[in-house]
Amino acid sequence: MKFDTCQIKDAEGCILAHSVITHSKKIKKGKVLNPQDLEVIHNSGISEIMVARLEPGDLGEDEAAALLGNKITTEEPSLFASTPFTGRINIYSSQEGLLKFDSKRITAFNMVDEAITLATLPNLAKVEKNQLIGTVKIIPYGVSRTKVLQAASLLENIMEFKKVIIKQADLIITTHTGEKDKLSDKSVEVTKARLKGLGITLEQVFFEPHDANLLGKSLQDTKAPLVLVMTSTATSDQNDTGPLALRLAGGKVARVGIPVDPGNLLFYGKLGFQKVIGLPGCARSPALNGADWVLERIACGIDLSPEDFAAMGTGGLLKEIPIRRQPRDRRRSGPLKPDIQVILMGDSKAENFNSQFSNIMAAQIDGLSIVGDICEDKIAKFTNLKQVRLVQIHGSPGKSNLIARAMVSLPRKTDAVIFINLHNEVIITSDRINQLISAFSPEDGREICKFGGVNVPMGPPILFGRRFFENLRLLDRGLRPNDLIKEGGDYLIELD
Repeated sequence: MKFDTCQIKDAEGCILAHSVITHSKKIKKGKVLNPQDLEVIHNSGISEIMVARLEPGDLGEDEAAALLGNKITTEEPSLFASTPFTGRINIYSSQEGLLKFDSKRITAFNMVDEAITLATLPNLAKVEKNQLIGTVKIIPYGVSRTKVLQAASLLENIMEFKKVIIKQADLIITTHTGEKDKLSDKSVEVTKARLKGLGITLEQVFFEPHDANLLGKSLQDTKAPLVLVMTSTATSDQNDTGPLALRLAGGKVARVGIPVDPGNLLFYGKLGFQKVIGLPGCARSPALNGADWVLERIACGIDLSPEDFAAMGTGGLLKEIPIRRQPRDRRRSGPLKPDIQVILMGDSKAENFNSQFSNIMAAQIDGLSIVGDICEDKIAKFTNLKQVRLVQIHGSPGKSNLIARAMVSLPRKTDAVIFINLHNEVIITSDRINQLISAFSPEDGREICKFGGVNVPMGPPILFGRRFFENLRLLDRGLRPNDLIKEGGDYLIELD
C-alpha cells in the first residue's frame, strides 16, 4: 500500500487518508473517493489531499479483517463474527462457558506484520452469550494478501470453547453445632447465585459439625457430580478437617492452597466420579475470588493439574486495593454485543413483505417491531413471534407518529434501533443491516448510521443509538426524522 499526498485530479478510486471538511459536508477518512467527492473537495478550494493506494497483491482493510475473522469462527463454531467496518471485525461467543486461548499462537499471529492485530480476553475467561471475546484490527487501509494468509494459517485451534458439562452440585456447610447459624442463609444464597451463573443447580445442602469423621460421612451421602464444602474455619493444611474428611470418605486430595488472592485457602480433590472443592472463607462473598476460577474450570470439564494451579499465580492478585478506583467486574469479560432492535414500517399484505422480512430476520438483530396493518397469522407461519412485536395501526397516520408509537414497544435493554420503511421500495439485505450494526460505536461517536446518497433519510435502513431515543419518542409532537439527522450531525456516519 502506498500512502502519500495526491492532486485532486488524480485521486479518483483512492482511499481518503484524513477526513476533509468542505463547505457543504464532511468526507470521512477511509472513503474510496468518487467523482462527486472530488468535485465537492475541489469546490472548497482544496487542491491536494493525503490518500492511500492499494498495490497489486494488497487486500483492503475490511476484506482482510473478514478473511481472518471468518477463519476464527470457522475453526470454533461457538463463536460468531460481526460485519467488518474500518478494518475491524469483532468476535462474539454464542453461548456461556470458558474460552481457552493459545497465547503462543496469538503472539505468533501478532508477529506476522504490525498491520495485522488480534486482541482477546485473558485465557480461560468466563464468557456469556453475545460476549465480545476478541477483535481483529487491520491498522492501515490495506495489507499484503500474502501476510494475511500467513496470519490466517496460525488461527487453526487458536481458540477452544469449553461448555459447562456439570449441571448439579451439592453443598456441605460445617458449623460449631452442626445446625444453621446466622451466616448460613447468606452462604447458601451466595453459593446458589455463583452456581446459577454457570447454569448449575444446587440440589442439596447439608449441615454438619466441624468434625472430620462426620464431614466424611456427609460427603459419602452426596449424589451430585460436584460437591462444595464450606467449612466454619479456614483450611490451612493437608491434615486439616476438610482434606482429612475427604480422605476418610475414600477420596483423594489433589491440592491444598492456591496462588490466588483472595481465595488462597481452597482445597480440591475427587471422591469417585465426584469433584470436591473446599471453598475458602471469601466464597461467602459474591466478589471474584480463587474459588470462581477453580469452579469455572471444573464445571467445564477441565481437569486441573499441579501446573494449572501454579499458573494461576500470574494474574491471580484479585484483591481490591485502595489505589484502584473502581471494583473489578466479577465476570472478568468484555462487553456484550449491543442489543439491536428493528422497527419495520409496512403492510404485511405487500407483495415483497415475505422476502424482505426474511432478510431482516437473517441479520444480527435481537428483536423486531412491525408497525402498520399486520396479518399475524401470515407472520407466524415463518418466524418465532417471541422475537417479534406487533404494533397494529390501521388507517394512514403520519410517519412521525408511526415511529413514536413503535419506540414504545422497544425492550428497555435496547442500545440502538434500525428503522426500515418498506414503502420506499428499497431492497433490504441482511448484509446491509449488518453494515449498520458494525458501524455503530458510541465510544467513537458513531450513533447515527445510514447509507449516503439517498435524499429521503428514513427510506433505506437507518440506525439511531440510545442517545436519540427520547427525541424519537417525541416525533409525533412536531419534530421530524430529518431534524434529528441534521441536529445529530456530529454523531453521523454515512456508509457507501
